[in-house]
Amino acid sequence: MIKGICGFCGGNCGIELLVKDNKIIEVKGDKNHPISKGFICPKGKALPEIVHSKDRLSKPMKKDENGNWIEIDYKDAIDIITRKLKSLKDEFGAEVLSMHTGEAGVRRQFPEYVKRFCQCYGTPNYSAAGSHCHLSKQMANMVTMGMLPSADYKNSKCIVLWGYNPANAHPYMMMDINEAVRKGAKLIVVDPNRIQTAKRADIHLKLRPGTDGALALGLIYVIIKENNYDRKFVENWTIGFDKLVDLVKDYTPEYVEGITNIPAETIVETARMFAKNKPANISPGIAIELLTNGFQTARAISILQAITGNIDLVGGAMMNSPAPLSPIKWENPRYNKKPIGSTEFPLFYETFDAAQANIISDVILEGKPYPLKAMIVIGSNPILTWPNANKLKKALKSLDLLVVMDNFMTETAKLADLIIPGSFFVERYEIWNKRGMLNEGILGLSSKIIDNEYGTSEWKFISDIAKAMGYEEEFPWNTEEEAIDYRFKKLGLSFEEISEMYYGYKYEDFKEKKYEEKRFDTPTGKVEIYSKNLEELGYDPLPIYYEPLESPMSTKDLAKEYPFVLSTGARYLEYYHSRYRNIKSIKDYKNEIEPTVKVHPEAAEKEGIKNGDMVKVESLRGSIKLRAEITDNILPTTVLIPHGWNNANANELTDNEKLDPISGFPPGRALLVKVKKIFNLDTIDKGLGE
Repeated sequence: MIKGICGFCGGNCGIELLVKDNKIIEVKGDKNHPISKGFICPKGKALPEIVHSKDRLSKPMKKDENGNWIEIDYKDAIDIITRKLKSLKDEFGAEVLSMHTGEAGVRRQFPEYVKRFCQCYGTPNYSAAGSHCHLSKQMANMVTMGMLPSADYKNSKCIVLWGYNPANAHPYMMMDINEAVRKGAKLIVVDPNRIQTAKRADIHLKLRPGTDGALALGLIYVIIKENNYDRKFVENWTIGFDKLVDLVKDYTPEYVEGITNIPAETIVETARMFAKNKPANISPGIAIELLTNGFQTARAISILQAITGNIDLVGGAMMNSPAPLSPIKWENPRYNKKPIGSTEFPLFYETFDAAQANIISDVILEGKPYPLKAMIVIGSNPILTWPNANKLKKALKSLDLLVVMDNFMTETAKLADLIIPGSFFVERYEIWNKRGMLNEGILGLSSKIIDNEYGTSEWKFISDIAKAMGYEEEFPWNTEEEAIDYRFKKLGLSFEEISEMYYGYKYEDFKEKKYEEKRFDTPTGKVEIYSKNLEELGYDPLPIYYEPLESPMSTKDLAKEYPFVLSTGARYLEYYHSRYRNIKSIKDYKNEIEPTVKVHPEAAEKEGIKNGDMVKVESLRGSIKLRAEITDNILPTTVLIPHGWNNANANELTDNEKLDPISGFPPGRALLVKVKKIFNLDTIDKGLGE
């Protein structure tokens, strides 16, 4: 058996593979892996079926004048791309190009090379999956305390899972959570839905979707009122506590109950449990980001951890140093324009030097602030994962050049002018970084295990385009091994040396309260409850709460016609965004051949809907048809739809106009919809009436 690291999600679980004649025959979990300890999910088990799937793309293809696919040589594909990029740049300017890398399959070191290519070409329009995942809460924590901390579950006495479901998103983490609970740790789950983890929680807060920020301020109110905050930490290491006291003075438990629907006494109980069981940590998930008030909500949660003195402690929220790799970013980018979203979301631009992908469709269609004529999408499926899919589809169809690199014929790939077959993690090298779980910094290399018989590695694709464009000096590496060797040079390690370190190289031991020596990485060196930076950019410097821009409270007239709150974008153990729904073993494991909309029994009775009925779910953006699944695990006022299905695309309902005003994130967890039963099933496929 060959040891490897699974790359189907960000978990980096250890696996062992049986390989024969360049084929993966069997996969099992590595019991000796220090983090995953033998765990393997359905995606990992299906690795042979996925990698060697008959549906996998195997040849570059382009569309002819009739829209039919024809196979072409890889070198011809590179030539077509580079000639088009040169002509578009000459006619419109370099900013005409947008490049987007997705999370699935091309994580870790690869996006840095894409960004370097953008810098050479002269376009500022690099974007990534972070436009709608993770970066909002990261940015909020960077503004507040300099970085996003990670939770140390194993040594915690109180764990708060806030809009986060590790059993599905990062199941190996549940081992540490379960161990902590067995040792007596308290478990608090904040989620409108009764997820599996909530069933064993000490407290489950089933709040009204989108009101997380009000709940956080209510908890802060109780903790301050009862003098359960860490006075020494607050006095020595925070800025603006007095203004926070003034902000939360109206957020009494009774007032917050009126907003969140959580009983006042439960709010008080939760605040006491969190404050009095130290060390404690909070893990905010993507659910708090996919809101129009998500950035300030993340700020409030960050401040809640800070005032209780749970920062940079074993068992608390640990501050981790960045991985010490040699940088890829070029110091002399040839930009003449700022990226898409820099005017609308200046903090996002200043923090990440990237475009905000959620408004790319508007820029393409309107040609403002400048024309956007070409797009290269690598390892992403925007049609199923970006908001307002109908508008996005129209935009992508209007491009002069759309190149998609992927392993399967996705909904986005179908719209492309050129398709380039990609690779899986077992067919390339990947640098991985693991923090938090082991209380130490670990860097490692996932090795190439089999040759790619279908396509090419994403790194080679970018390198080949760069050299064809004349950027040999900026891309001096001839092989991926040479590029990896360069990245580890800062650590004094060679490619050969890191390749032999299967469980990784420890670059840092964890040390508590590093801020006492290095201070926090903020302008004041302290936790900035009151942020001058936000104030100067025109944002509220305190973590204010406001209603979602579309909700039963903020848009009451709209709610009369669209009475349900839609939640989408949840994580599922078997899938990764839109991936692997074509894999038989995963479908058999999930026992699912189509998506469903979850509806509460009370709502179903009111609408005359029975389990399995076909229904139409409609928002202001569009509508989809799918079967109803009746469950009391959700609130009567909400409906849940999984994203990533091509036959019922939840993102045809979502919005790319009502975005978080600071992060630009879309509101996937709090939108208004209506649900109606379809009585004439013969009209479903024809798109005729109901």
